[in-house]
Amino acid sequence: MRILAAILFTCLITNAFGNKISDAYKALAIYDYFKAKQLFYKSYSKYTCEASYGLAIIYHRNDNPFSNTDSAAKYIALSRYHFKDTISYSGFRIDSATLKALSNKILLLGFQRYCLTHSVSEMNHFLKHYHFSSDSLLQKCYYYRDEILLATASSWQSSDSLRAFMLNHPESYMYQKAQGMFYDFEFAENTKHKTRAQLEYFLIHFPKNPHVPEAEEALYQLVQQLHSPDSLYHFIKNFSGTASREKAWKLLYSVSVKKYSKEELAGFLKKYPDYPYAESLVKEISLTENILIPLLKKNKFGYIDTLANWVIPPQFDDALPFQEGFASVCKGDGCFYINKEGNKTSPYYFEETENYKDGIAVVKKADYYYLINRSGQFISKGYQDISPSSDKLFVCKEKNLYGAINAKGETVIPFTYTKLGNFKNDFAYYLSGLYGLVDINNHFLPAHWDWVSDVDTNLIAIVKKQNFFGLMQTNGQLVLPVQYDYITFCENTIYLVVKNNLYGFYNPIEKCFITAVDYDYNPSMKPDYYTNGTHFKLLKNGDVSMVDANGRVMINAGTFSDFFFAKNGITRIQRNNKFGYVDRKLKPVTPIEFEKASDFNANIAIVFKNGTASLIDLSGKIIFSQKNAELLPRSDGLFILKQNDLSGLINRTGKLLLPPEYESIEFIHPSLYLCTKNEELFIYNLHSQLLKKL
Repeated sequence: MRILAAILFTCLITNAFGNKISDAYKALAIYDYFKAKQLFYKSYSKYTCEASYGLAIIYHRNDNPFSNTDSAAKYIALSRYHFKDTISYSGFRIDSATLKALSNKILLLGFQRYCLTHSVSEMNHFLKHYHFSSDSLLQKCYYYRDEILLATASSWQSSDSLRAFMLNHPESYMYQKAQGMFYDFEFAENTKHKTRAQLEYFLIHFPKNPHVPEAEEALYQLVQQLHSPDSLYHFIKNFSGTASREKAWKLLYSVSVKKYSKEELAGFLKKYPDYPYAESLVKEISLTENILIPLLKKNKFGYIDTLANWVIPPQFDDALPFQEGFASVCKGDGCFYINKEGNKTSPYYFEETENYKDGIAVVKKADYYYLINRSGQFISKGYQDISPSSDKLFVCKEKNLYGAINAKGETVIPFTYTKLGNFKNDFAYYLSGLYGLVDINNHFLPAHWDWVSDVDTNLIAIVKKQNFFGLMQTNGQLVLPVQYDYITFCENTIYLVVKNNLYGFYNPIEKCFITAVDYDYNPSMKPDYYTNGTHFKLLKNGDVSMVDANGRVMINAGTFSDFFFAKNGITRIQRNNKFGYVDRKLKPVTPIEFEKASDFNANIAIVFKNGTASLIDLSGKIIFSQKNAELLPRSDGLFILKQNDLSGLINRTGKLLLPPEYESIEFIHPSLYLCTKNEELFIYNLHSQLLKKL
């Protein structure tokens, strides 16, 4: 009986609750929100899904006093969680589709309310209470929130604030961006002034920072400017990475090796045994003693060795001799450098190239001139022009003004001059309206002159003002007034001065005239005609005499028609259009009988008489003669014999080395001569006296 009563009671209760949820939806259908809300709450415990769905509708709508998006979100979440089967009340169908549709509306309202603001707290509210939102809405909210948080953190311009953001939001969509900004600030904070110490500290303490290559490059640029082998090696061993190690090693090699001698190369390898290109350097050392000579064959240049073997076949349009292990060659529209194996030494092509000097070359690329080192690295920026090195400075042109840089590419003389001469003996003339002098340390004398010469070894410059010449020391003091018609440097400390077509000799070191300015000047004669620096030729009224530096007469006027300063102790003299030779005491060595004669060179002179060309020694003895021929001296002491437009070769003893049967004989290297015959090329080796056809 009790069991029956309990069942009956349960059925009554269930029916009552069932009537309440049904009545709640009936009330909702007629917009009786007060009654519906009250009934939904009363039936919530039994019909959680259905009651929550109804409450979500009420709180979602804005036509009743209970409108509340947060509450709507709460109950739609509960309804979705407790949903089991589809059911309908008074036209309200509760299934997965309607639950999703209402949920999306509520979540969208929540997103618009809390996420489309600039309030981090409101966005956090959405993320907490609307956590069942779609991934796209949650991602957007996280993105908007973290964007604000990141902006706030970055506004402090501090890596610490970025670090805090990353620690608090490790899964943020902004994490990578924050990390990038963190690294930027970390780099900026620790390398504020980009000093060497700051960059080294950064590289040691922050090896994972992506700005390491940038710091490495900045440090390399600073070290590069020092041109110090020790600093470069310290950089290589402690701070260089993949990006800079190769060029740092190459720069170290370039600043260490200047003269390119076998000893210098071996010394470099001994000092730096960890040089990564040691194998190529060993080969380079073995090649230093190889002598290669550029040679033109059928309009193409190649290189031969001293045995006349082709080492680098003819293939270039132009080629310069090897210097410091490299040679400049041109092919097609480009010029470049090769080593003694014929391999190109750098990837660059240039419009113009010059040979290396002390490890540096001047090149032209894209209409600008640069300095490059032996590794092909650019030392300087581009200039309109760069002159060859002089006194270890390069005079350059920039924006149509002139200045000078050193071997490091650093400006030493500012670019302020209209014209600047090459530095000689530590000074150069400059033009800035007028001419002045500037030294290698940029100390200058004011521009007062219409013209200034180069400074000579006596530290004297010739100056010109209003068509008159004088002599000036490098301190600006005049040692000879500006009152002469012409002045030129001769030899040693001797200057020839001219006034009113008369000449004399002046010594600015002694500050005295060696002779009076009283002799007949012939401007067609060169300075070495008048003096050899110790003896002086004096022309007066058609007579010629000679005095020494003390004024002692060595040759009296009228003794000869002319004479030429002694070579090998023998003086060539002239009388009545005939030539001969006398010794120091004016004792005849030969009769005065030659139609032509040269000064002695290497104890041999050339004379010509009655159609016969001869070689004579210091005693006047003829050691070689050839009729209807011409003898031409060479600087190496040999003589070219020309006969019937063909050439031969004679040595200093009068021995005929090559008969006169070659169209040309050209000196190409000490002891080597290029001979042309019937369009064929031959190499004559003076040492072996062998002639080899190419």
